Amino acid sequence: MIFATRKRFWFAALLGFAILFYTIRQADLTKLAQSLEELSMMWVLAMVLASASSYLCIAAVLDSLLKNTGQRIPFFSTLKISLISCTLNYLMAIGGLSGVAAKVYLLSREKIPPSKTLSISMVHGFLTNTVAVLFVYIGFFSLSSEYPLKDREMELGIIILIIAFLLTWITIQTIVHEAFRKKLWRLAMTVADFLSEKLRWARWFNRNRAETFFENFNDSMNLLLRNIRQLWAPALFALLDWMLMFACLKFAFMAVHYPIDNSTLLVGFSVGIFAGLFSFIPASIGLMEGSMAGAFYLMGLDYDQALLATLLYRLVYFFLPIMLSVFFYRQFFKAPLE
Repeated sequence: MIFATRKRFWFAALLGFAILFYTIRQADLTKLAQSLEELSMMWVLAMVLASASSYLCIAAVLDSLLKNTGQRIPFFSTLKISLISCTLNYLMAIGGLSGVAAKVYLLSREKIPPSKTLSISMVHGFLTNTVAVLFVYIGFFSLSSEYPLKDREMELGIIILIIAFLLTWITIQTIVHEAFRKKLWRLAMTVADFLSEKLRWARWFNRNRAETFFENFNDSMNLLLRNIRQLWAPALFALLDWMLMFACLKFAFMAVHYPIDNSTLLVGFSVGIFAGLFSFIPASIGLMEGSMAGAFYLMGLDYDQALLATLLYRLVYFFLPIMLSVFFYRQFFKAPLE
């Protein structure tokens, strides 16, 4: 089973590198190398600062939610947990579920009860992913208003937006409304009972433990939402996180001496977000670079300059944090659970 999973992972990674290789091959490599030599290091530094500030905001969201539930851990630990969960989410997107699972596990190592870690992780993921979905919506409407779309492209865009809306609506209902949360749980238990009976999962599925977990999770969620004003601070940090992420991409274009207007940048940014949300390719390698550079090219930008800016953005915002998180990853996952 583990071998099959690893095999799929490396196959997807190789596919991503093949897409990236093809994407770069479409560019004028001589022009790309020349532009690389002429990079503005001042704007590259601004990118690094924007990226670092963005991850600090992600940690601040989690730190605020922990304090709202009466849980306190050092901010540096919160930062490490946030960084690891983000980078694991990049490697295995699955709509953000891998990041939630990582936060649940890592917070449990800080002696926080699993029911509370799940509620905190869900709200944390909701705040960050909802802003991402908003960017997708704004980018689509900006694209459709400024550039003519064919009927098939418009239909595909509408389907994507409907799916994004339904997922967001279900998440909001689960977090905000206790009655909906309980109905969804009962449905999940009915499905679990059916599968455990048909597939003989009885020894892995304990109904009483599951019900106890849900009661604790439900109480934790109600505690978290008891004073809705407490969510303003983490919500603002989540918004600032995405604004800094957007700024990092903006600075990437400034670094290659190719400034573009914010509306065009927003379209390419939202394309990149969507490419990463449900990508089966680790870190969306190749897929995000190709889709963003392609989107900018279709909007009339120079392909070589847009590709270089996109590659620079991906390096600073995604791959450098992934490499940094490896050190924390080994520290967290090799230490024994007490």
